[in-house]
Amino acid sequence: MQYDIKNTEEKAKYLSCLKNKVQKYAADEVVKFVRLGSKVLRIIVRSPEFLPLMQKQLTYTLIDKADKFDATLVVWKEENPQSYIEEMAKGNVPLLMRMRLDKLMSKKDTACLDLMNENYSPFYPLISIDAVRGFITAYDEKENTYYYGVKDLSPEEFIKEGHIFVQFFNKVVRTENSNLVHGAVMGMDNNGVLFCARGQRGKSTLTVLSMIRGFEYVSDDYLILETEGGKVYSYPIYSIITLSPRMYNELYDDLKGKFVCNNARKDKYVINIEAYHNQFKNKYPIELCIFPEIVSDKEPSIVPCSAEDKGRAMVQFIQSTVSQVQDINRQDVVRKIFNMIKDKEFYKFNLCNDIEKNTAFLREFLQKWQPDNSKVLKPSEIMLDITFDLANIIDTKTFTIYSMNKFATNLLENLMNGVSKEEIRAELQKYVEHEPDLCADFDKFAQVVQKHGFVKLNKEKNPLNINWNFAEEDNYKISVLEFSKDKTNELVK
Repeated sequence: MQYDIKNTEEKAKYLSCLKNKVQKYAADEVVKFVRLGSKVLRIIVRSPEFLPLMQKQLTYTLIDKADKFDATLVVWKEENPQSYIEEMAKGNVPLLMRMRLDKLMSKKDTACLDLMNENYSPFYPLISIDAVRGFITAYDEKENTYYYGVKDLSPEEFIKEGHIFVQFFNKVVRTENSNLVHGAVMGMDNNGVLFCARGQRGKSTLTVLSMIRGFEYVSDDYLILETEGGKVYSYPIYSIITLSPRMYNELYDDLKGKFVCNNARKDKYVINIEAYHNQFKNKYPIELCIFPEIVSDKEPSIVPCSAEDKGRAMVQFIQSTVSQVQDINRQDVVRKIFNMIKDKEFYKFNLCNDIEKNTAFLREFLQKWQPDNSKVLKPSEIMLDITFDLANIIDTKTFTIYSMNKFATNLLENLMNGVSKEEIRAELQKYVEHEPDLCADFDKFAQVVQKHGFVKLNKEKNPLNINWNFAEEDNYKISVLEFSKDKTNELVK
């Protein structure tokens, strides 16, 4: 349930309420610091259970002392998140009435409360209490202090939320010239390679095996990018890697790592790689970008990206970053990350099934690589990526991201393949019993596609190919989301 905080006094009251409840844990307080590129975050630990989680994940960047710090994060274990909702509601008649109405409709007490303040953010709560999942978050802007309470700190459950503190780290490092990003960086001889790809594209396996084989290393997942003097530098954050069970077994004999947990879903193994800290690099220059893609070829190959592939790589990198760190509606962040990498050389790495061959080929490529400005292509105004049957688009005029569901993506591909709107509409007409507004929705969809210039036609017309499995999976709904500055718009309703 959302509740709007109307004024400064009310905001101070709620924050004071939260801080007073957290104060009861102060007797166990321990202070640590984390180096985040050129920033330092002070962490006040008020529950000792947090310490082993921090030490395992942040072994490289966690320090005991710092001369100065840029922000503070207070963390604690909270057994009763529900009590915070009850405490916040005391004496607040409008909030109590909302909660009673919520209880009448759901037949349950309010278990989730987001206190919103438009001066802070139109999207993110100033205080968020989720008693179901067991999380409390808050931000005191006046003191530049974040709060994070968690009910279940068992490693297997806690890691399901992702890398520790990643959302808070993102807020601390986000400046005009720096950002936390979701990607991988390694290299040789101070030539850093940024792998631009979303998950399950082979970047983590390639990065980890390269590290095992002696490459210089920054991260296989989250890292910091900063610009300085016209160059882009990368910084590590975490001392963990995540591997699928299959890749963990393949690398088991070579990997000098300590098993941390299996994130309770058993689809990822989390490994501490402190043994490789001698290969970690700080302020590591990014010289080129690589777009990895798994292919059926027997041998690996690396070729300069076409303009289309460069656009795909940039969309995968930027969209996966802003969605992971909850900045997808921030066009300023999209623009900043775009500008960080747009003038880099981009190469497509066709990965074969032999991971050792891929790593050896990458070593040979980097040993021979020399900068070549003639290989820097200007990005397209509309950058489109279709991966796992889902379209994501970045408009580089407005730096707005658009996302489509599978059914809409399939219709977009038909338009790209030269199939006429009339031909598609006639085929959809056969299925209006599933969704009476299907044809009208398609007309809106076609207008959106035309208005924003999403379609680049193939030279040869291909036959109509409507995937009715996707249509059924999406309940015959055509969804196009526009992540604008102030809100998320559904362009086809």
